[in-house]
Amino acid sequence: MLAAFIKGSEVVLQEAPSPQLQNDSDVILKVTAASICTSDVHFTEGYLPPCPPWIFGHEFCGVVQEIGSAVTTLRPGDRVFPPPVPYCGTCPNCLEGHHGFCFESALLGSGDSFGGLSGGMAEYVRIPNAESALLKIPDEIDDEQAVFITDMLATGYFAVREAGITLGDTLAVVGAGPVGLSTVHVARLFSPSKIILIGRRANRLETGLKMGATHAIDSDGDDVVAQVMKLTDGRGVTAVVETAGNPAAVRTASQVVELGGTMSLVGAYPGDNFEFPMQTVNMKSLKIRGGLTDVTNGRMLLDLVRAGKLDPSPLATHRMALGELVEAFSIFAEKRENVLKVIVWP
Repeated sequence: MLAAFIKGSEVVLQEAPSPQLQNDSDVILKVTAASICTSDVHFTEGYLPPCPPWIFGHEFCGVVQEIGSAVTTLRPGDRVFPPPVPYCGTCPNCLEGHHGFCFESALLGSGDSFGGLSGGMAEYVRIPNAESALLKIPDEIDDEQAVFITDMLATGYFAVREAGITLGDTLAVVGAGPVGLSTVHVARLFSPSKIILIGRRANRLETGLKMGATHAIDSDGDDVVAQVMKLTDGRGVTAVVETAGNPAAVRTASQVVELGGTMSLVGAYPGDNFEFPMQTVNMKSLKIRGGLTDVTNGRMLLDLVRAGKLDPSPLATHRMALGELVEAFSIFAEKRENVLKVIVWP
């Protein structure tokens, strides 16, 4: 089969053996749509220790091709999608609600450093713990919408939930990339009075306004803190979500949130040696929340998309074939052509 590998700082396409069932709880999927994630780009930038090449991709959906002997609720032909971590649902971590740290699984498409489970940027992929993790896609949901539920919407929902906002609060989102835009979109469900998007690139800020932001601030051209204080009568926002994953964005987040407010940190940060505004956090008595997305949110988000409460389709700006993956990855990584997300069709 054709598959896309991360080899050090490069992405390459090559033939690979098709995956086989290894356990009776496995399913083999024929991938029907996938998307490149910013964390995939981070892997090529050295965010992980060196490890052998691997098939990447954790945002995808597919059709069931083959099932293990213990699988009874799925059949060949079912349209499904996995969370980034195909969790078992029965280990101690899963039972305590930490499904993203399941004892028996790994992070799809993230190399040996995260369990060595091949990803979905290929024609076929093996999914362990299939009955626990895979969700069936109803006919009303197309493949592109399903791809965005797997991670983007799930991360956005997790970020806003961790921020703890309620009816009438104010929220800032720092970072106007796909996760930031998804966070803005999901934040509407919590009915804040203001959703302030802070980021770069006019097309991304414009998309943010279309997807639910009440205000958009260009972090390159505006005095961000002054603008936020003006919009919040000098108090700052109730909570802030940081999605960009760099020191400047974290510093901005700490500056725009009110005294005693909450910082929800979901950016992909480059290791532990990271400049953090600890003095500001202490002086303002800020609450810090962070972590990986809740991988069990898929069914709820699926229902919200199905009901028309969420529509991630504006994120899909490019559609390319798997055979064009190297160019697709370059466009996404270099933020060319006003790209937001690239849908890859195997």
